[in-house]
Amino acid sequence: MIEVEAAERLVLERVRPLEAVAVPLAQALGTVLRQDVTADADQPPFDASAMDGYAARRADLGAALRVVGESSAGAAWEGTLAAGQCVRIFTGAPVPAGADCVVKQEDTAREGAVVRALRAVAASHIRRRGENRRAGAVVVASGTRLGAADLAALAAVGATRPLVSRPARCVHVATGDELVAPDQAPRGAQIRDSNSVLIAALLASQRAELAGQARVGDDPAAVAAAAERWGACDVLLLSGGAGFGERDPARAALQALGYELVFTELNLRPGKPLLFARRGGQVAFVLPGNPVSHWVVFHLFVAPLLRALEDGRGAPRPRLTGRLARPDHLPALDGRATYWPCRVEAGAGGAEVTPLPLASSGDSAGLAGANGLLPLPSGARSVAAGQEVSYLPCP
Repeated sequence: MIEVEAAERLVLERVRPLEAVAVPLAQALGTVLRQDVTADADQPPFDASAMDGYAARRADLGAALRVVGESSAGAAWEGTLAAGQCVRIFTGAPVPAGADCVVKQEDTAREGAVVRALRAVAASHIRRRGENRRAGAVVVASGTRLGAADLAALAAVGATRPLVSRPARCVHVATGDELVAPDQAPRGAQIRDSNSVLIAALLASQRAELAGQARVGDDPAAVAAAAERWGACDVLLLSGGAGFGERDPARAALQALGYELVFTELNLRPGKPLLFARRGGQVAFVLPGNPVSHWVVFHLFVAPLLRALEDGRGAPRPRLTGRLARPDHLPALDGRATYWPCRVEAGAGGAEVTPLPLASSGDSAGLAGANGLLPLPSGARSVAAGQEVSYLPCP
């Protein structure tokens, strides 16, 4: 067995980013940008009014001013302001040549075409050309995972097809003679296949592409055939069958397909029989068959791998801190490294971390509501309510 930290390094150490593709902004949310995007022009592209009011020359504000035109967003006044003149102006409109301030509308009195400033103007209320960004300045840096604000910034500079990492192409095969579809009633020793639904949802949460999914029995040849049915993939996920028994097909199937086994067992509860393998630029995981183990090892290993394929950084998920609630929900601690599903909620004193009361690693119903992992390192023997603990968020 190897430790969790060593397994993380083995999974991430050879990761290289996937190819970059140009996509429309509507498809770019959550993707990782692969090149710097720069401003195509000064922002704002002209001196613009920050207020509704009157553009004027500060030196003229003690006298009555004659309104000689209007400047609005999208329709500039093209003249040059002379002494004693002003221009009606609206927020975002170009400031006319010759003006050096904007008097707010509420600070003026107007009669016909004559305007007077009622009080001194402290600020210019002008947004200067290029004060946000100069042409050529980086607007969104390469490596950014694009959120809504980033997409708006790209749109503002005309970057409507950013270059981003393509989604990882994944294939999932659930193994087990006992499995039937969730919409079927199990008979005898059969059970419903919940892992396929779990994996599909987890991959979607990571923006990965589920290129194909199958359910097969405990036959290495059938598993190998299903794994190759959809052609080349970046990540192959097999559910169950990682053991050494004659009814555990995953190991033999991967070896038949030419995968090199990297590790086959972890000092981890739940999730000890996790198998990781490589074949050229492809990787494969055999996930322990129980749903809770599936959820744990996906967040510990598969999700960081998928993120690393997008950004090339290879960093495990960051840990946050909170206060432990209901430690009685934890299993008996025996010195093994334990990563227990938990529910994290905001409390009066910060995050409250509540371990889920799972009957076993096969308790898929008990997993409902999980949004974090509570790590208890090797050697841990006891924890107390209210104790500060670290946890891994698992969105």
